[in-house]
Amino acid sequence: MKNRHRIAFLLLACGALLACVPVVYSLQQARKQALQEKYAMLDDLTLRMEGQVRSIRDLLALLRQEMESSGDTPCSAGGIARLQRFGLRSQAVKSSLYLSGGKVECSSGGAWLSNLLQGAPSIVEPDGTAIYTQVQVPGVAENRYVVVENNGYALLIYPDGLIAPFARPDVALGLFNTRTHRFAARAGKLQDRWAGPFENGQHYERFLDEDSDSLVVRRVVLPGGTAAVAATPRASIDTRMAQFARWFIPLGITAGLVIFAIAYGLTRHRFSARAELLHALRKSQLFLLYQPIFELPTNTCIGAEALLRWRHEDGAVVSPDRFIPVAEDSGLIQLVTRRVMELVCKDLTPFLRRNPDFHLSINLSPQDLQSPDTVGQIEQMIRTIGPGAGKFVIEATERGLLEQESTLAVVNAIRALGVEVAIDDFGTGYSSLAYLTTYPFDILKIDKSFTCTACTDSVTSQVALHIIELANTLGMRTLVEGIETPEQAELFRSKGVNYGQGYLFGQPMTAAELVNFVPLHSTPDQHRGEP
Repeated sequence: MKNRHRIAFLLLACGALLACVPVVYSLQQARKQALQEKYAMLDDLTLRMEGQVRSIRDLLALLRQEMESSGDTPCSAGGIARLQRFGLRSQAVKSSLYLSGGKVECSSGGAWLSNLLQGAPSIVEPDGTAIYTQVQVPGVAENRYVVVENNGYALLIYPDGLIAPFARPDVALGLFNTRTHRFAARAGKLQDRWAGPFENGQHYERFLDEDSDSLVVRRVVLPGGTAAVAATPRASIDTRMAQFARWFIPLGITAGLVIFAIAYGLTRHRFSARAELLHALRKSQLFLLYQPIFELPTNTCIGAEALLRWRHEDGAVVSPDRFIPVAEDSGLIQLVTRRVMELVCKDLTPFLRRNPDFHLSINLSPQDLQSPDTVGQIEQMIRTIGPGAGKFVIEATERGLLEQESTLAVVNAIRALGVEVAIDDFGTGYSSLAYLTTYPFDILKIDKSFTCTACTDSVTSQVALHIIELANTLGMRTLVEGIETPEQAELFRSKGVNYGQGYLFGQPMTAAELVNFVPLHSTPDQHRGEP
């Protein structure tokens, strides 16, 4: 009996020790992971600040372009009206100005800004952009502002407004000049040395500042001009890990087994979801619906968007919101995209050959946009359909444009095939304006979240109209999603929008239904193409 008790005790002790080993190891890994997460969070904040700064530069370029192309003199009634419109486009922009000889001639803020500037600009960049720092607004002595000017047109900026949307109590944020090494905007406790020069001409740094015991990320936003910095105390990691250890280690055996069981269950669920999707691919359970796209000026159907669905073995139809993330996480998304193109060939080859001017939109995932294989898949689809392959449009979301170098190469290769590229759900992500100036988009799709408020008194009711104006300025065609009422259609038609999509025109339908739908909503020979 004693021996059995001794053996049981030894087994229990060994089991407890074995259970504690992964717990201690997990603590070490958790600390390492927490450190990486902190740096990733700081990276994200500096990128967001970069997007804010670049959006100001893009806004200044648009201001100058519109003012110079309008034919209005800068300080005429029409010119001042345009200045006032641009003065409301950003949280950080307080007024738009026209300068002559370093003095304010007129502004969107009225005559009280006439004594705003004194002296020469602090910085003049190679493109002629002048930056006035430490500007004082009459009657607001406690704040300092910045004026960015090019060819007389300028924006009065409150630098703190550029970082205010990202302020957090546990993070210090700042924007500084890489020439003067002085902060122009700051939130939280920043060290002056963090505004110092970058080592070896680098444009990005992440490091642990021993003196302040802080994790720091610095990023050059505009070479020779502005840089962003974000920092957080390392103690926040130590505090979190200490709390974790105090409660977790005493319960090592039980908690370790529970966590293992949960992890095991989650792993099984993930792999089972992947296996289920693979099964769906093998059993041809994925299918396409097609939602019509109408040309608003003529109110005729000019194309459709291919929408992927999954009909489960139990008959239920699964939306892509549920299985596309599984495909992306498990590395199956390119197989899914290939199946979409195969289904397009299967569903619509005869129809597209008869109607070579019909536009068909296909959505690509972020992984697709970063893979050169995608170009070959599109080319194979066009070859399979044969002569009169239709006019294809590839739709990309802002999330898919983050890896700029690889994505830009794929986008250019797609356009080289004669396929147009549209940016989908515009305005719902970060740095949207920067994407428009980087990628050669043909069509800008306005998200339905802006459409539903366009004919209301909502605070976002004007967003869609500003996006339309922006697209027109950049020479892009526009497509508005989610149109459900004649009033919405008429509003966007009057604003010069090219295309509309929504339940007003037609719900998603099968290929057979689309083939019957198109002749009823288009003019004779509309899609026949050139003879």
